[in-house]
Amino acid sequence: MSNPALPKLLELAAHSLLSNEVSAIPALDELTVDLFPSILTAAFSKGHKKALKALVQAWPFPFLRLGSLIVQWPNQDSVQAVLDGLETSPIHRTCARRSELRVLDLTLDFEQIQIKGVSEALAKFPFWLPSTVKVQMPQAMARHNLEDTRKGPKQPWEPVELHMNLFLRGPFRLNTFLLSLLTKVEESSGSLRLCCRKLHIEEMPFNSLLGVLKTLELDFIQELEVFDWFRALSEQRLFATQLGRICNLHSLKLAYYHWSFSPDGEQSSSYYLSQLSKLTHLQKLHLSYSYLSGNLQQVLSCLQAPLHALEIRFCTLLDTDIIYLSHSLHTTCLKKLDLSGNNLSYMVPGPLETLLGKVSGTLQHLTLNHCQLKDAHLKAILPALCCCSQLSSLGLSDNPVSKAGLLSLLEHTAGLMELKQVLYPIPVECCVYLHGLSWGPVNKGKLCQVQAEIQKFLQTVQRADMQWTPPLPLPLPVRLVQLD
Repeated sequence: MSNPALPKLLELAAHSLLSNEVSAIPALDELTVDLFPSILTAAFSKGHKKALKALVQAWPFPFLRLGSLIVQWPNQDSVQAVLDGLETSPIHRTCARRSELRVLDLTLDFEQIQIKGVSEALAKFPFWLPSTVKVQMPQAMARHNLEDTRKGPKQPWEPVELHMNLFLRGPFRLNTFLLSLLTKVEESSGSLRLCCRKLHIEEMPFNSLLGVLKTLELDFIQELEVFDWFRALSEQRLFATQLGRICNLHSLKLAYYHWSFSPDGEQSSSYYLSQLSKLTHLQKLHLSYSYLSGNLQQVLSCLQAPLHALEIRFCTLLDTDIIYLSHSLHTTCLKKLDLSGNNLSYMVPGPLETLLGKVSGTLQHLTLNHCQLKDAHLKAILPALCCCSQLSSLGLSDNPVSKAGLLSLLEHTAGLMELKQVLYPIPVECCVYLHGLSWGPVNKGKLCQVQAEIQKFLQTVQRADMQWTPPLPLPLPVRLVQLD
C-alpha cells in the first residue's frame, strides 16, 4: 500500500469511529497518541461536540493549534466544545486519560485566510485578529515541558494558556461567544490564562475594557492598538496604569490621543509618559491624528531604548520636532519611518534631509505621503535619499510633483538595488491638487503615458524587479502601459 493512501484511510477510519460518539468516547482510552490529531480534525470538521470535548480532556500533547481548523471550518459550536473540554475538575472528564495540554492556540492564520479567499472565519469570529506569523511553542513553555518530563507526571491543576488575538470594538457584550469565553477564564480561578499577543481597542466602553484587561495576561501582549481615546482624565490615568504593566510590549499604536504637555495642567500627559517609560522592550511606535507640534521630544525622550519603527502620521509636526528626531538615539536603529500627513515642505532644505542622512545606514521603509513636497523639495532630499542603501520601499503618494520631477526621482533612485516598491504621486499634469492634496478627476490617459515612460526606463536600466505604482484603486490597463 502506497504512503499517499494512508492519510485517506486514516481520515475514513476517524469518521467511522466518530459516527457513534457514544462508543467513540470510551475508545479514546485505548488509542495511541499519534491518532489523536486525525480524530480531532475529523471531529472538528463534522461538529462532533461531545467527541471534541472528550478529545481535549484526553489530549496527550502539551500544544494544540486550532487556527487552521477554524479557518477551514469556522463553527463557533465546535470551538465552544473545545473550550468546554477545559474543565479543571476530574469529575467533569468523560474518559480516564489525563490531558497533557498546556497551550491551546486559537490564533487565525492570516495566510490561510488569504489563500481561501473568503472572510467567513472572521465573520464568525469578528473579535479575533488573524496572526501574520505562525505561532510556535514558546521557548519558556518548551523548557517547562522538559522539566516536567524529568520530574515525572504533571501536577494537578496546572494552568492552560489560551492564545488568541483580540479585536475589541463597540458593544462586544452582544457577542455571546466572547462573553462566555471571558467569563470562563474569569471563573477558572487561574486554571485558564487568556494570552493575547495582539490587542486592538476601538470605540470601547471603558468599564468593559477594564474588565477585559483584568482577564488578560498583560505580560503576554506584544502588540497594542488603541483608537478613539478616552476623554475623562480618570480613564486616561487608569488605562495608563494598565499600559505600564504590559512589560513585554513590542509595538504600540495610538490614535486620536489628546496630548497635553502643560506640567501644571489638570489634563497633563506627564503620568501617561511616565508609564510609557516602563515599556523597555518597545520597538515600534505609531502615533496618528494627534496634536504633537513642538512636543515630540517629550514623547520620545521617555523611551529607554531606540525604536526600530516610528510612524508619526497627521500630527502637525514642526521643524523642531524633526530636528530633535535627527539627534535622538532612535536614528541609529530606525528601519521604518513614516511621517505622512505632516507638512514637511518648509523643512526642505534643512531638517528633513538631515534626518534622512542620519537614518540612511539602517532605513528600509520610508513613507512621506501627503507631505506637500514639490519638485524642489524632492531635488533637495535626493542626495540623502540615495544614501539609503538598504531602502526597500518608498511611499510618496499625494505630493504635488510634476512629471519631470517624478522622472528625475526615478533616475536617481534606480541605483538603489534594494528598492523594490515605490508608491509614486500622481503628477500635477494628471490631476488637480488643492492645498497640497490630489483632488480629482484624474486624467487616466496621461497617467498611463507616465506609467509607460516609467516602465520603459526601468527596462532600459534593467530594473524589472522595481515596481512603481500610482495610488489608484484599479490597475492601469496593460495595453496602455506597453511601449515599443
